[in-house]
Amino acid sequence: MAATIVFIHGRGQEGKDPKALQQEWCAALAAGLGVPRLTAQCVLPYYGNILHRVTTQAAKEAAALPLPAHGGGEEIPFHPFLPEDVGELERLLLADLAATTGVPTEMLGISDLLSWTLARRLLTWVSRNTSVDKEIIKAFLQDVAVYLSHGRKPVLDEVRRLLPPSGDIVLVSHSLGTVVARDLLVEDAVRRRVVLWVTAGSPLGLPTIQRNLLARGTRHPGVRWLTTYDVNDIVALGHPLERAWGTPLSQIEVENRDTPHAIDRYLRHRTVAGPIGKACA
Repeated sequence: MAATIVFIHGRGQEGKDPKALQQEWCAALAAGLGVPRLTAQCVLPYYGNILHRVTTQAAKEAAALPLPAHGGGEEIPFHPFLPEDVGELERLLLADLAATTGVPTEMLGISDLLSWTLARRLLTWVSRNTSVDKEIIKAFLQDVAVYLSHGRKPVLDEVRRLLPPSGDIVLVSHSLGTVVARDLLVEDAVRRRVVLWVTAGSPLGLPTIQRNLLARGTRHPGVRWLTTYDVNDIVALGHPLERAWGTPLSQIEVENRDTPHAIDRYLRHRTVAGPIGKACA
């Protein structure tokens, strides 16, 4: 029996129609394969609203606690309504991004945990050196930090619930969805069914994410793995991954032009779509 394609979407998908989202992924993959439409069975386990609800609940819980003291305007967190553990992860993730853009070492400070003052300077540095708006970077930091600190269980529970009950799987993941997928691959029952894992625009090269995975560090899940990235995709700045993650790992660099992080651009490349199509056969 042919494998089922399981799409694991990324951040910023709250409020969207899961069926329409799946159709967008299918259309892009069909274009990459050069066919009018996909004949393979596809599912998209949608967790966008769950991550949004987790963020809202975390904010409500944080609001019930005494406000922390900050030393001035620059010390205000990026997202003051969220708990301190989210802010801590945001700063560490930002330091990872800054390091990949060649930030001067003196800007990183000498402590393991950056102040918000320094974090704002690093945010400016990363924005200027990647041409990515600060608000986009902050939104990415928030959603990844919320998933790692508060959202992992409800998100994984929902994705697991919507997986096909049996048969082989081609796991195609994007952005934060690649982190969700790596956590999912900790489970033997899932991992044994995966004939190919595709990561597009993945932040799995960032040390803070690696330290906070269910399988901590860079432990290769032991499945056939293809990762694709655009050098202008800020989320994928940790690429190439092979040095840290080992093999079997195929890496495909692509050019997504004016939207380097867009999943439809990734899937429209024949070099990315081709292995997915073959794995489904």
